[in-house]
Amino acid sequence: MKVTRVHHVSVNTGDVDLDEMANFYRDVLGLRDEPRPHIAGVEGHWLTLGDSQLHLVAAPPLGPPIDPLGDHYCVSVADLDAAISELDARGIEYFRGVQDPDRADGGVVQIWFADPAGHTIELQQETRP
Repeated sequence: MKVTRVHHVSVNTGDVDLDEMANFYRDVLGLRDEPRPHIAGVEGHWLTLGDSQLHLVAAPPLGPPIDPLGDHYCVSVADLDAAISELDARGIEYFRGVQDPDRADGGVVQIWFADPAGHTIELQQETRP
């Protein structure tokens, strides 16, 4: 099997209002609404995520998640320093990490932060040409 891209990521809103979640992703990450089919008993929003989608789901989960290191998804950003400045300006707390700081380029800097329902989002500098 060859995976070519992330198709979508599905995030349950938990006890957080669906519109609050959608507004967070629109405002903080600049995502746009996508058409979403009617799914009986499941309210939600679909948003663009680069050439993929983020699905926000407002329905009770079916069971406990498998969570070996914490559920999250990673998105690339064009300018990580600018993204960090935006998080700072919004007062959003984040954790900064570096993969392999001994590499010649100083390693890959990663930033993790949480949405209003506690889902973790990872940011990395875009590395594709």
